[in-house]
Amino acid sequence: MFKGFFDPEGPFANTMNRIGSLIVLNALWIVCSLPVFTLGASTTALYTVLLHLLTGDDSHTVRQFFKAFKENFKRATGIWLILLLGAAVFFFDLYFAGRTDSFWWRLLAVFGLQVVGMELTFVFPLLARYENNWRAHMCNAATLAVTHLPRMLLIWVIWAVPIAGSIWMEEVFYALLGIWILIGFAGLSYVTAQIIKPIYDKLEQDQKK
Repeated sequence: MFKGFFDPEGPFANTMNRIGSLIVLNALWIVCSLPVFTLGASTTALYTVLLHLLTGDDSHTVRQFFKAFKENFKRATGIWLILLLGAAVFFFDLYFAGRTDSFWWRLLAVFGLQVVGMELTFVFPLLARYENNWRAHMCNAATLAVTHLPRMLLIWVIWAVPIAGSIWMEEVFYALLGIWILIGFAGLSYVTAQIIKPIYDKLEQDQKK
């Protein structure tokens, strides 16, 4: 029993290696996202490595991250800035609707923010997995969101609960602060990648038929 427990190829060692990789990825993602405009490239790099981890490739985590960051920087940054601008516009619309008590402005803002959320859920994992231009990636992300609505909503809940708790409850914020810094973002992204990967696997299997 103990021999298997300490086996470097055993489940315990593999789990510890995976956790270590997520801690490293979390630190890399935080540092590379600090300029804000680089968040798209760092998120794409994060998902690139996570998708490799899901296939059992735990090697060269740092090298893979920076390679993907560099290769996807232009497209990922362009998409991120578009979505960031869109989110800012729709948040302003929501603020304006609240000030004017306008139902139609509020409806437009909510719909627009949902579209931005749909894109954010799928577009960077798509960039991490496939070669395509930015328009095609954004169209494909919207299509995947609509055709796999239950998975998208599950991902939203997984992210929304800890983030909302951290924002609105001070005690939750301090309780989770260390987890966010240590492994939180990479950990949630890892779960997201697990939910999304079967979609990609099925699409690729269908293309081979």
